[in-house]
Amino acid sequence: MIAPAPVPAGVLSLSGAAARRQQQAERRCLDLLLERGFELVYLPVLEYAGPAASGGYRFVDPTGRVVAVRTDFTPLAARVLARRLDRAAEPLKVCYAGEVVRPQPTRLRRLPELYQVGFESYGVEGGGGEALALTLELLGAVGVSPPSCLVTVALPELTAALLTRALGRPPAPDELELAQARDVDALRERSARDSPAFAAVAAALRGEPADTWAPALGVEGELARTAPLQECARRRGIEAAVDAAPRLAGGYYHGVAFTVWGRATRAVLAAGGEYLVEAKPDSSLPAAGASLTLGVVLEEA
Repeated sequence: MIAPAPVPAGVLSLSGAAARRQQQAERRCLDLLLERGFELVYLPVLEYAGPAASGGYRFVDPTGRVVAVRTDFTPLAARVLARRLDRAAEPLKVCYAGEVVRPQPTRLRRLPELYQVGFESYGVEGGGGEALALTLELLGAVGVSPPSCLVTVALPELTAALLTRALGRPPAPDELELAQARDVDALRERSARDSPAFAAVAAALRGEPADTWAPALGVEGELARTAPLQECARRRGIEAAVDAAPRLAGGYYHGVAFTVWGRATRAVLAAGGEYLVEAKPDSSLPAAGASLTLGVVLEEA
């Protein structure tokens, strides 16, 4: 009989040299962010589970209220800082570090990818390019060289727009999932045709260069919004491409989003982009930020 693990899946445990290495990397990242004018904040590991709280581990506290363990920093930071955002006359820039807990299959337990270092800039329009540039600088600070990376840039609403053109109707939720899984054959069965538009969508899902499929779908204007981020990566010697059907961690992105991949680990090193937060009940505030999954970053480095 196999003995049960001492901690649940998705919880980080480090000691010895690995712990020292991660602490040093965290310190380098936070020092750089503080130099750039970001304010360090400590965010709670628990919050009361309301409609906006993300899924994950939950339990009932002694008062009978349901408590959620944090699974993501970005929406949590906005909720915690809501009062400051409501009163802020100038952009607010914060940074943080800590663990997020996401239940995972046991086979993934060995990779300590759940410790994050991140930053958020509130009250900033179109901050995706600056967020990507700072993310790449943070990766360099902990030893990840530009040739080790690949950057994909995405527009969260683009997938549905492409499928609407190919299918002749808005896609169903499971069709969006098929696109994210790159299951072109299953999507072709749903379309009941092999039109030029569908062929272009298939090319997009296969990862072919955007100039080979964007004109056929009439999305050159939308994709122009990704050009500054692609140029930001390429100036640093990093290959950049458009991801037509990204799997973004969190449904809050509203604008350009990006993901930085490691070539050695073939995993996500960092992700971020532009989004909106509710500063007041009847208004929203533009923001941009990113987070590094520190364990994967150190594996790549």
